[in-house]
Amino acid sequence: MKKLLLIILFFCIKQVNSQTTVPGGYVYGTWTLAGSPYLIQGGILVPNDSTLTINPGVVVEFQGHDKLFCKGRILALGAVSDSITFTIASSSSSTGWWGIRFDSTANTNDTSKFFYCKVQYGNANASSGNDAHGGGFFFNDFSKCIISNCNISNNNAMYGGGAIYCTSSSPIIKNSSITNSYSYNGGEGIDCENNSHTIIDNNFISGGNIYFENSSLTITNNTISSGNTVCSICCWNASSIISNNIIESNICTNGGNGGAILLNNSSSTITYNKICNNSSVGISYGNQTGVVTNVTISNNIIANNTSVNGFGGGAISLYNASPTLINNTICYNKSSGNGGALYCDNGSKPSIYNSILYGNTSALSGNQIYLNDQYSQPPIYNCNIQGGTSAFGLNGNVYVGTYSNNIDFNPSFVAPSAGSGNSFNGLIANWSLQSNSPCINAGNPTGSYPATDIAGNPRVYGSIIDIGAYEYQGLVGIKQLSIENTQINIYPNPTSSNFTIETINIEKQTLQVFDVTGKMVLNQSVEGKTTIDVTSLSEGVYNLSLINSTGVINKKLVIVR
Repeated sequence: MKKLLLIILFFCIKQVNSQTTVPGGYVYGTWTLAGSPYLIQGGILVPNDSTLTINPGVVVEFQGHDKLFCKGRILALGAVSDSITFTIASSSSSTGWWGIRFDSTANTNDTSKFFYCKVQYGNANASSGNDAHGGGFFFNDFSKCIISNCNISNNNAMYGGGAIYCTSSSPIIKNSSITNSYSYNGGEGIDCENNSHTIIDNNFISGGNIYFENSSLTITNNTISSGNTVCSICCWNASSIISNNIIESNICTNGGNGGAILLNNSSSTITYNKICNNSSVGISYGNQTGVVTNVTISNNIIANNTSVNGFGGGAISLYNASPTLINNTICYNKSSGNGGALYCDNGSKPSIYNSILYGNTSALSGNQIYLNDQYSQPPIYNCNIQGGTSAFGLNGNVYVGTYSNNIDFNPSFVAPSAGSGNSFNGLIANWSLQSNSPCINAGNPTGSYPATDIAGNPRVYGSIIDIGAYEYQGLVGIKQLSIENTQINIYPNPTSSNFTIETINIEKQTLQVFDVTGKMVLNQSVEGKTTIDVTSLSEGVYNLSLINSTGVINKKLVIVR
């Protein structure tokens, strides 16, 4: 009996202490949990027409500054509670490893997939060339890859894409947490160039921005928060769809003119975003080589941003640019220069429809609008502009643009922020309209507008479209609350142990937390400002539902460790 127990104990110890040493060279087949961790001693390559399958729970640990090349296919399919980890040995943590690299991989190969993976401490630190790009992932002329439900953190590159770099590549990046990843010479967490058409959807991005050049990106449903970069989304000689994102509490590191969204010689559709509490211009749009007019900015909340170092335009700054602005709520922004809401220079003529510009302030002139030259003459229709044309800052010029059917009244928001600038919180404010708002049924009745407002409700409720990003729906119903995110503030987010939920609703409410499979993992009452312990939950992205007497409010939470 004792001998049998010793044999059982021997096999248990062997399994616990099992590991597999992988020398540099070709790798393929299946890496199992029983063989984990896999200690990589040299650069490894998945050859063409071969597949490396990595099972849930496996740890891939590089022992030095080496690469995982893929010329074939990688299937790294982790699980919600059993992720796959790509990392560096602690003894080499200061130099990192060189990331996962698809370089001219044959597009005839099947799609590579990274689901529920941790990719951390990659470092593409070469002084030039491809090896200076893509600390976590590098894609060159290869698009057949899906990155989903991953935690990509603490990766760096010398010149582009601390987390992910794409050149002539179009992977799908979704449902992931991308944090603390930078390029040393620009700040980009995700960098897409040279005709890339990347989809970036439903991610949490903090630390490092999204930069793309000569490419076309779809950026939807992301939260981009608490970054310290030149701009949160930088579009350079490119085109984009930027929709349904929360861009909040980011800090511009180049002195203040970067903006939460920066467009240069680019076209874009910017819709249904909440751009709040940033220490930079909300949207900065300029053209150095000519006027690009195919930019539409509609149904956005742009609130409580602060431009710094004397830059004009707390919400929107335009240089030789003439976008179309439709049904935006642009309120309580603050400029350290001219133009609390809108700054126009070098012949900028934005066409502005059905928008609210109210409560914005400037340190110098033009709390709502500042026109720096005589050629900047925006036509404005059916808007609510605080102070009207008499309050425009004109730099000694004269406003002669079309100003038709506009009003100047308090918009009567349900619960606006307490003041202008990013020292107040525009994200947890409620910018929808009270029943007595003068903005109701005051928009342009003949225009062509999106079918829904920022909350997903019908855009015309009644006979005429409303002014602003929200369409008044009568009594607030559960549909609006189910989509609305502005009445909750969650911090810190990401978190490793606990978070605080703060809401303007003083009644007792029910908080429910769901994992990505839809399973409820937490259910408790909250009231006012409440701290929630999540140490028992696994790392990942969670959906939060706050239920009260009028409906349900949804938001995302990211847990990282």
